[in-house]
Amino acid sequence: MQKISDLPKRPARSQRLEQISRRINLISNHFPIKFIQQNQAINIYAIDFDPPIADDARKLREEIIRQATKNLQIQGLTEFTLRGKNIWSSFNIKDRLIAKATFQEQEYIVIVEHKKEYTLQDLSETVTNPVTQSINVAVKKSLKEMGMIEIGRQSKFYDPRNIECNRINEHGLKVWRGVKTSFQIYQGMPFLQIDFASRVLRDQTALQFMFSLNTRNIQDIKNDMIGLSVLAAYGNCRIYRIDEIDFSLSPLNSFQLQDGKSITYQEYYKQRYNIQIRDLQQPLLMYRDKRNIDKIAYLVPELMIMTGLTDRQRSDYKCMQSVAKYTKLTPQQRDDEIYGFYQNLKKHLIKQNIQLSDDQNVSGFQIQAPRIYMGNKEYQTDQSGFFMVKDPVFQGSHIQDWFMVYQSRGKNDDDDVDFIVQELQKQGERIGIRIEKPYYVMLKDNNVQNWLQRLTAEIGDKPPQIIVTFVNERDKDRIYGHIKKYCFQDQGISHQNILSKFLKTKNPSSVASKIAQQMSIKLGNPLWTIPKPNGISDKTMIVGIDIYHKLLSNKRSCMGFVAYLESECLNTFAKPIIMREGQELCHEVGRAIVEAISAYFERNGKKYLPDTIIVFRDGVGNAQIEALKQTEIQQMKNAIKSINKNYNPQFAVIMINKKINDRFFMVNGGGQQQQQQKIQLTNPPSGTVIADKITSSYFDYFITAQYVTQGTCTPTHYRVLENTTNWSEELFWQLTYYQCFNYQNWTGAVRVPSCVQYAHKLAYLIGDTYQGSIHKRLAHLQCCL
Repeated sequence: MQKISDLPKRPARSQRLEQISRRINLISNHFPIKFIQQNQAINIYAIDFDPPIADDARKLREEIIRQATKNLQIQGLTEFTLRGKNIWSSFNIKDRLIAKATFQEQEYIVIVEHKKEYTLQDLSETVTNPVTQSINVAVKKSLKEMGMIEIGRQSKFYDPRNIECNRINEHGLKVWRGVKTSFQIYQGMPFLQIDFASRVLRDQTALQFMFSLNTRNIQDIKNDMIGLSVLAAYGNCRIYRIDEIDFSLSPLNSFQLQDGKSITYQEYYKQRYNIQIRDLQQPLLMYRDKRNIDKIAYLVPELMIMTGLTDRQRSDYKCMQSVAKYTKLTPQQRDDEIYGFYQNLKKHLIKQNIQLSDDQNVSGFQIQAPRIYMGNKEYQTDQSGFFMVKDPVFQGSHIQDWFMVYQSRGKNDDDDVDFIVQELQKQGERIGIRIEKPYYVMLKDNNVQNWLQRLTAEIGDKPPQIIVTFVNERDKDRIYGHIKKYCFQDQGISHQNILSKFLKTKNPSSVASKIAQQMSIKLGNPLWTIPKPNGISDKTMIVGIDIYHKLLSNKRSCMGFVAYLESECLNTFAKPIIMREGQELCHEVGRAIVEAISAYFERNGKKYLPDTIIVFRDGVGNAQIEALKQTEIQQMKNAIKSINKNYNPQFAVIMINKKINDRFFMVNGGGQQQQQQKIQLTNPPSGTVIADKITSSYFDYFITAQYVTQGTCTPTHYRVLENTTNWSEELFWQLTYYQCFNYQNWTGAVRVPSCVQYAHKLAYLIGDTYQGSIHKRLAHLQCCL
């Protein structure tokens, strides 16, 4: 349970807000809720049994209550539902109720006592109570009445009657479209969030996919299938994750039913679903319940439909375009789907005393984009947030000592590499990046150990500025990780990889320009800079933290920690932290913040420490807020105090959530949505901030920094968990938005502040490859783009 008293309140807005923004009108996918009967309440009753029954005897409890129902109704409990070990009802009966029931020749006395009454006024933003749960139950019940079934545990509902409606025959796919709902409390008011959902299915069973791999090697089959998701083509169409494949089992093996009887899988599916299994020699898929790892289910591949796309389909442009027609809806199409679900759901919820309103209007602000400084020029971006690097960059570079490493099988390979080098030199020169001729390291094979031995011999005691490798796509996975570890951990040398598909691009000059820019950035030379917002101290240190999990291959998780060492955000301190597999919270953050402050002190000539520290934390969900405060945030506060007893910088921690279903649409002309009138909706412009009506009573806000031209924009949600600054509310918005322009691998705004994007790249790079440290020489370079 979250400690609401510990969350900071929203600071006041200043008069600067009018100078840095304009008001805009939006509509959202949040629909206000009210009870038709305002005095509606949920009454909780405790149940006791004589003789007592075991706490985990759920089936027995349900059967006893079912038999006692008529007796309880006669005593006034006309309507009720059994919820765990309690009874919920809208009827308030203070007297103790006693009923009798007989099950398997055993007589039970059922004692029902009223414990508590909850009303709409008891709704809380941070604590789930029976009113919240009862509304969720009512919504799910209504969706089931509409003929929909729940897939997964994220309140996504699909209509099984429509599973074949959106077929993509040429690629053997179909898109199942549905709805996701979520009950939310915003500033004390209840809302139902409704969003469009989709699931891509293949015209292929797990057994057919297994045969398509064209291998009899059991380990190869496991490598390709473990971690994938499958849909049961029977019953409630559940989604399962393949955790293991047991080749020692088949449909002819037996298992025990709940009543203790033994039955084969073949017999079970015939008796329960009237399904005849054809292949009786196929292995069984194993699924392990995340909530109870001892609970294991075995699945028959022949009866499971593969979900999602294969790697080949993802790399097929035409296939992805076909899928996008059904999954990447325009804002207008998405809102039409949402509103259609709303109208249908509204009719069913009325029966359960719940009224939905279609007041989707939300007020927002559009923050002015920062000016971009490059060379001796400055630029102002438009509402898209995009800009181009056509003129000399902010800080040019001279790359004069670098290696070009490649496999040389003859003149064609040498000519290809010469072409690449010439393009890099030509395009780099145009924007102020001077690239001299490299030292060529030509390998006769693609054996990675030979590459590393040769590089060690060539480097000697004089490492080059940067190593560039030219690798064929088919060798990338085998070579890339080893080269990164060699450069990043062993040698402390920046590395740039170029794939052979560079030679196939329609515009190699444009790609060469991007590669030249990346080479320069990795040597610590920023392409552009942005100003800090007025009101922020010159001695501010901004930190980004993110976590990468590679659970499918059972690798450990990795945290990326990146801090800017000056107000211009040009130099960084970077530290990867390897953690336990699946671990979300880190116990080494305190040490990392001390190292970052020390690096900041060194970078600024040992003259001063940062007087303001702002931390953006990605990679955790709302359910972990209290744990995050008690572990990482408390560690950081303790670490800051350990620097100096008189050291007390302003400090704020902002949690980021990108995996949300909140949607906002811009009404053409900026006006409000008119009921019964067809309007055209678009994505909100870059810099849109929503901080009213559908935000909490504490301090949070939504920002859409990126400009989306395909599909519907997903905003990013920011929740402030710690704040000792004297900043106004809009100063947080402005800093957050400005930092989204500082990611030097993209000429525009990204979804999150650049320090977080760098932290993600660092965590991904290390976590996905060698899972180790980085050399101290690279800790202060933007080396992990």
